[in-house]
Amino acid sequence: MRELNYLVKIEGNESLLERFIEAIDNNTVTIDKAYPNPYVLDSGEKFLLSSIIEYFFQTRPFSKEFYISFVEKLRKLTGFDSYRYTLGLQADELVFNSFERVKKGKYKIFIPKTTEEIPEPILTEEEKELLSFICYIAVSHIKYGPSYATVTANEYFDVVTELGSDEVAQLKKNGTGKLSKELSAHKDNDLTAKANDVFATINIKLITETEESYRKALHFVNNLLKTDFPKSYEITFSSKNKELLPIKGLPKCGQNYLFAGAVQYPNLQKDILEYINLAKKEYEWYNNLEDENCAMPSTFAVFALGLQDEKYFDTLIEYYKTVDGEHQSVHAKFTPVFLEKFGITEKSIKVFINAVLSMQEHLHNKAFISYFTNENSLKLLLNSKENFISYYFTKEDLKEYSKSGDNPQEMADYCWESIMYTIFGQSKDFAKIARQLSDEEKILFEKLF
Repeated sequence: MRELNYLVKIEGNESLLERFIEAIDNNTVTIDKAYPNPYVLDSGEKFLLSSIIEYFFQTRPFSKEFYISFVEKLRKLTGFDSYRYTLGLQADELVFNSFERVKKGKYKIFIPKTTEEIPEPILTEEEKELLSFICYIAVSHIKYGPSYATVTANEYFDVVTELGSDEVAQLKKNGTGKLSKELSAHKDNDLTAKANDVFATINIKLITETEESYRKALHFVNNLLKTDFPKSYEITFSSKNKELLPIKGLPKCGQNYLFAGAVQYPNLQKDILEYINLAKKEYEWYNNLEDENCAMPSTFAVFALGLQDEKYFDTLIEYYKTVDGEHQSVHAKFTPVFLEKFGITEKSIKVFINAVLSMQEHLHNKAFISYFTNENSLKLLLNSKENFISYYFTKEDLKEYSKSGDNPQEMADYCWESIMYTIFGQSKDFAKIARQLSDEEKILFEKLF
């Protein structure tokens, strides 16, 4: 077995681990760039972070303020995901060893259900502090973890509530309290708005249907996203006029209503664009959409602007290059509407092809055929094929293919087959399509394959 160039064993390395904790506290530790990214001392020793955390919990008496201070330093060094799992294990041990009612399952702690009436527990100050620390961990899952980390957060909240703490109820009502009142709530004659940074909710109610009320709503959301408000969140929205984006099959939700209404005012386009740049994060999601409708934040704003003007084509392309195509496909509903609005031009064809490449399989739509069965569109399509790698592969893409041993041309050929299927359908239908083309168009059509 290959010898590790970093340490994982606690026993016998206690003095070295103390030096690591001191270095973390003094912000003098560095991180090895090679996976699994052990922490490194100035003197060169390396230790896996999970072992450092475990040693810290074993040797430091519990103090909410002290523990949070240590964990926050780790978050700033390597991000929440670098220690999320290990922190959860140690937190589970803390609660399990402190409360008799708590049991340990294979993957999590829980409180067994019982038919017996259990008297309202009287918590000691230390127990309140411990449960408050567990709430901090749950909030961190929501704010800094992946979207599915909310499941773990809610499990922690359930345990805390079952053990007799009212902190979860307070968090639901007021959030963490770290947001100023100006950021978390707004009320005037135009709208009321409220945000909760624990449960990642933004609630907006328009009282007047005007450009100014939509501007205030957009500013409220944008100012939130400039803080460390959770990057996955939900927007609820209500107004007298319930406008929806003109995209068939798009889910009815707060963000649909908000941007469908706001985009009607040309002066607000810069505010919508600012929202897109703040909200667009790969692997983050709107929490009020699930399954086939799941969508990256910014999605509905991108659709709204994308149908307004060619000047937003680059915004669409950047969105397609960012979106997690393995898990999201709702943006396929936008493609037919985009073609209906702009047709196939030298500029729009790049948007279309990026749309197809942005998901594992963009389904064929019979309506697409008519946009491409003319001489101009076929020439543009052939040009895209001949320049496919330079047009649609970034330098980063080519570097990744080189590292993994993949051949860029083979990848390009595979992607091109997918584009042909999306436009023209299955190969058995190609002959039928060709019969409807002129001789010049037929030559171009055959070169595409």
